Order: sequence, then structure tokens, then C-alpha cells
Amino acid sequence: MARGTFIVLEGLDGAGVSAHAASLESHLRQRGYKTLLTKEPTTGAIGSMIKEVLKKSGAAPFKSIQLLFCADRAKHLEDDILPALEQGRVVVCDRYMFSTLAYGFASGVDTHWLYNVNREFQMPDLTIFIDINPDLSISRIAKEKRSREIFEKRETLGKVRKAYLNLAKRFRFRIVSGEQEKEAVDTEIAETVDKFLTRR
Repeated sequence: MARGTFIVLEGLDGAGVSAHAASLESHLRQRGYKTLLTKEPTTGAIGSMIKEVLKKSGAAPFKSIQLLFCADRAKHLEDDILPALEQGRVVVCDRYMFSTLAYGFASGVDTHWLYNVNREFQMPDLTIFIDINPDLSISRIAKEKRSREIFEKRETLGKVRKAYLNLAKRFRFRIVSGEQEKEAVDTEIAETVDKFLTRR
């Protein structure tokens, strides 16, 4: 059986990563692919702990938070992602290690240390960065009328976007503008993935 394909969607808070990941997975299923839609942080014990920590400023040092993300990722890979790839599925993951890197760098966590912690993890076959500016990110977060997490500040999100764009150059992400209508973003992502899968 041929190995599956690992696709990751990344973006700032408010970029609609979860909605676009769900749309992509639905598109792939309609095209006849066996799929797995998954996300980080996960809904497991470690992922749930992360979600609680992110709600409280100062609840844990940033380095500790990134280690929690890595622990969650290690279990996620072993339990879900790698088995699905071995089954030949197309895995669509809503955020992955690049979120840890981008938000970690923006928080002042040592770049070299954070790369080393994450370097043993499975690399995606394709990463798509849904790009929006930080002002739009804050605006969309406010419209959702939910309490902000610790990273959801204009200055921090500006640093996160810069980190993502640097990662995009290094790891050859495909960049899609998330400032279009949702349907246009979904279409661009689907076309990008279709072309990639055809070449594979």
C-alpha cells in the first residue's frame, strides 16, 4: 500500500484554519480519497491542558507551554497521524509544529532550542499558510465574542506573522491569502492540493 500524504494548514488566529481544513477534507473525500481530519492541540488530556493554560496569562512560562505542545504532538503522531499515513490516507491537520515554532519565536523562546525539540517530528508533505494581517486577526477574534487567549494581542500576532513568513521561505509553504471570501480561499486551497496530489 502506498504511503499517504500529510497536509498541514497554518495561520494566525482568526484566519479560519479550522473551517478551511474541514472544507479541504470534505473536498478530498468527494474526490474519492480516504482521509483523516485532525488538529492540534488535540482533544486528549495534554491538549485539554494546553487549552486551559492558554486562557490564563502567566499560568506557565512560554517554554513550558511549547513543551506541552510537543508532548501533545508526539502522542498525536503515534496514535493518529502515522497510522493513517501507513493506511494510505490523506491527513489534513489543522495546525502542527509550525504553530509551535511561530508562536514560540514570537514569545521569545530560543529559536535553536525550539527547532531542536521539534526536528524529530514527521515533516508534512505540503504546508499551506493562510495569510491575514494582524489587524484583521484581532477584528475577527473580537467578532467571535470569546475571551482572548494569551497570544491574541496585536503586537504578538505581528511577530507571529513575521515568524510564519520566515518559516514559509525555509520550508517552502504555499501561501494563500485568507483575506478573500471564504469560498475563494477554499477553492484556492483545494486547487493547490489537487495539483500537488496529481504530481505525487
